[in-house]
Order: sequence, then structure tokens, then C-alpha cells
Amino acid sequence: MAVKASTIALISTAIVATFGIGYLVYFDQKRRTDPDFKKQLKRERKKATKIVKETQEKELVTVEALITKVLEAVTQETFPEAAEDKEAYFMEKVSIGEGLCAQGEDYYDESVEHFYKALKIYPAPLELIMIYQKTLPEKVFRIIVNLMALEQQKRQTEFYEYFPPAETGVKFTELPVEADKPIYGLTANKDFNAGDVIYNEIPLISALYPVLEGKYCNYCTKSLSETKIECTNCDQVLFCSQDCEKTASQQYHQFLCTNNKLTTEPNTASKFLDFSRENNLKYPQMIAQFLSGMVAEEVEKNKIGKAASPYSAWDHIERFKSGPTMEPTAESAKEAAMIKELLASKVPGIDEFLNDEIYLLLKGKLNENSFQLPTAEEEGVETSTEPVRVLDSEKKGLGSAIYKISSYIVQSELENANISVAFKDNTNELIVTATKDIKKGEEIKTHYT
Repeated sequence: MAVKASTIALISTAIVATFGIGYLVYFDQKRRTDPDFKKQLKRERKKATKIVKETQEKELVTVEALITKVLEAVTQETFPEAAEDKEAYFMEKVSIGEGLCAQGEDYYDESVEHFYKALKIYPAPLELIMIYQKTLPEKVFRIIVNLMALEQQKRQTEFYEYFPPAETGVKFTELPVEADKPIYGLTANKDFNAGDVIYNEIPLISALYPVLEGKYCNYCTKSLSETKIECTNCDQVLFCSQDCEKTASQQYHQFLCTNNKLTTEPNTASKFLDFSRENNLKYPQMIAQFLSGMVAEEVEKNKIGKAASPYSAWDHIERFKSGPTMEPTAESAKEAAMIKELLASKVPGIDEFLNDEIYLLLKGKLNENSFQLPTAEEEGVETSTEPVRVLDSEKKGLGSAIYKISSYIVQSELENANISVAFKDNTNELIVTATKDIKKGEEIKTHYT
């Protein structure tokens, strides 16, 4: 009688399984009873472990060499400035990277440099990383993420070594807190006696309550009881001097001006100002100023051929302490949309850059780190929905400001404070003064609510 093919297959499988089980039994018996076999097995395991370790070390050295090479290439690269040139550069680098990956694993390492250079000029790098994760080979993606982490770590270390300037007598120090992301405070970099002025500082950005525009200088927030300088193109803001008018125009006002002396037609700038007044809001104005200032930095950099500082306004605000995670709302979406409309024709790429995540990040930084600007007069605004650090609860507020150095001042109880924070000549310039003797290495702290 002929044997069915299925039966033969079943028998063959059973024989293979039997031999397999028999081998395992024999192997286990040898492992338990034969001392020489145990020694040999141990040697084989050590040998296999050594081979794996050497392979991993060799791969690690290769990756480290690749990362060093790519970082050096990026440092030496001259990236395009114009939006059209950036787009062409981006497309070229991605195309080269994709072509190399298509040739196989031997070309993966070579593709990394091109993908990373494309990432360096992309306006929304986090979005591109998410695309990379879905489209690039895992090895290439891992190396790019490591590159980002190493470059960020290096830049972070250099930032805290460079800033604040040595002449301020203070430095940033990581605070002993339980958090995934380090939080920094200020410590004395030398001894101070009670009464010593530690440093003065003008804000990174500041803004008046919209209802007080025209009564205080739009730039330094000084009361306009004496000199009043109007903007050349609008009558919505006033300044206390020609210097303040010039500086404000260069840094942000040229981008935000309503130009109502030139046209009577409502425009996006006038609508944005009306919206801020109706809702008693400063932070949308400050965010608009900040974004305008980033453009002004680039204009100045291109004019003189280099940046005035190795660190931009974004580098500073990115490192400020973050508050609780903010969820998008209809109000925040409207604020962001109005800013994008306001800056659309003046800030290249603003529509892609200012998404909900970035807007809420900026607003969260202002919520957590801004100081209230108090007024020495009766006139002021007592309440606002925008969180702010209040140094003197007895005084009304006329606006808010955020500072590159002073935003890191440690908060303390009144009796533990070792500095006082005052405003020079009723402007937004801070004067930080020691109220007690402070030894080098001590935290700089003051009381605020």
C-alpha cells in the first residue's frame, strides 16, 4: 500500500523532533556530569561574548567617528539664508540621502550627513524628525537622533559657560530638583557685601497693558509726563526719546506698526492691537515682538556678516523654565492665527513655524518667567488673566517683562531673600542689589509671588 505524502511529511517531522529532543537530553546530561564539557562550554561562551563585545565596540567606534565627522562638516557648512535657497538646499540634501540609502546598507553612513544638513535648515525640525522616523532606515534614524542629542548637549554646556557675562558676578547653576530636564538658578560668582549692586539688566522683551499705550514709553515703559515721541508711521504708541523710538523700531515695531498715519483702512496690525486691548492681553504682543526680534537679529547678522552674539533670542527663551503643559484652546488658536496673519508678509516661514505647540511653548515660558512691571503712580492695571511674578503686591502693574538673566533668580520666602529687585528710574531696567552679605557659590534669591 502506497504511503500518502502527508503521512511521509508527518513521519519526517516526528523523526526530526525526536532527534532534536534526544540531542537536548544528551546535551543536558553532558552539561550536568562532564566537567571537561562544562569547561569547554564556559570557554565557548566567553569566546562568543568576546566576539559580540568586540563587534559592538567596533560598531561604536565607527558610529562615533561618523558622528564626529558629520558634526565637523555641519560646523564648516555655509547654510543658505534666503527662503528659496533654503528650500532648494533642503530638497537637494534629502534627495542625495535617499539616493544613497537606495543603494543599500553600505551607503547608510554616507547618507547621514545629507539628512542631518537638511534637518539643520528645516523650519520645524521636530516635524521632520517624525517624518525621518517613519521613512529612514532605523540605523540612519538612530544616528541622526544621537547627533541632535550630542549637538544640543554641547551647545547647552557652551551656553552656560558663555552666559551670563563674567562682569555680572553671577552664573547659572543646576538646581537640585527632581525633574527629567535640568532647571537652573543663579549663584554668586564672587563675594558681595550687603548694599552692593550685583548687576543691571534690560529685558529681552516687554510690553505694556494695551490700555496704557500712549501714557508710557512703548520701549522702556517710562512715564510720558514730559517728552513724547510719536512713531513716524502711527499714533498708536509713544516713546520717551528718539533713542527708544529708534531701538524699538529696529527690534520689533517696524513689523507690528499699524501705519495708520499712512492709511485709514483697517489692517492686520490695527486688528491685532484692538484684540489685545479688548482682552487686556500683553503676552500675544510679547510673542509677536519676540518673533519680530528674531528676524531683526538675522537682518543685523546679514548686514555685519556675523551675529552680535553666538546665541539668539530663541536660545535664551528655549532655556527658560517651563511651566505646566498647556493644552490648545480656541483662544490660543485665535491668538496664534492673528500673529501669523500680522507677520505673514514680514517674517518668512512664520505660518509653518508658529504651530500650536510652538505658540503654547512661548506662552508657557512667559507665564512662568515674566515679571510684573510696577507703576509708581496710581494709574495701572490691577488684574489680568496672564500669570506673572509680582515683586511688590502693593503696586499696580503697567506691563510685563522677561529677562535673560533675572528670569533665573530663585524664588524664596521673604526672610530668606538675599537680594532686592528694583526698577531703575521707573523703567523696565532691573537693578539687582544684595540685601545681605553673599558668599561665592551662594544662590541668588528673592521673594516674589
